Amino acid sequence: MKLQGKVAIVTAASSDRGSAIAELLASEGAAVTINYLKNRKRAESALKRIESCGGKAMVIQADVTVKASVNKMVTDTIKKFGSIDILVNNAHGTIQRRNFKETKWKEFIENLNGTIKGAHNCCQAVISGMQKKQWGRIINIMDNIVNDPVKGYTSHTTAQSALVGLTRILALELGHFGITVNLINAGFTLAEKTPHVPPRIQKVMAEQTPLKRLAVPIDIAKAVLFYTTDFSDFITGNCLTVDGGKTMR
Repeated sequence: MKLQGKVAIVTAASSDRGSAIAELLASEGAAVTINYLKNRKRAESALKRIESCGGKAMVIQADVTVKASVNKMVTDTIKKFGSIDILVNNAHGTIQRRNFKETKWKEFIENLNGTIKGAHNCCQAVISGMQKKQWGRIINIMDNIVNDPVKGYTSHTTAQSALVGLTRILALELGHFGITVNLINAGFTLAEKTPHVPPRIQKVMAEQTPLKRLAVPIDIAKAVLFYTTDFSDFITGNCLTVDGGKTMR
């Protein structure tokens, strides 16, 4: 097992993508905190799947935009598992489709809070422990809407772009502590929230990739696993695009 003895926190792990990440890390030996905001039932389903395979995990409700809530999640994780070695920032703000002229500033703030403030709170809460151990892995996840923009997602695209800068500056500041910070640029992923995209549109999108299919949650989870293992020891400040080759840049 590649992650035996490691401890991970995965935010927004009640989502399809988040639960796939949590379950894959657990299958490689990591003890995992499954974070959720509202959907405890889905978080507990992920917990049951992990435990049924002999893995270790716990479910914690926390709002990543609230510092006290994040700090408690980190404290509870350390109390149960002993440390935190891996942080996966999978949470982001509310996605609203509206063009720039109609987008209110509060919508930018909401997205920045969900994506950047959430990552800020979580990173600040775990880096001291990682610095003491001289080892840590932080993986931020954004949507491919930055490299492959779609009209109308103004505030969401802006917040996702900010995650690129945050990843790079953290990689620069934390590298000498043995902490790597990387970014996954996730392509359109078939999950619980995608049925609103008509099948004919999904087919067109799939045809635009060299692999002729859309991503599924495990595709993103495998990229996260790569960044947590020693296969990526000399990679930091990097952005890995997982979109089936749709945007070759």
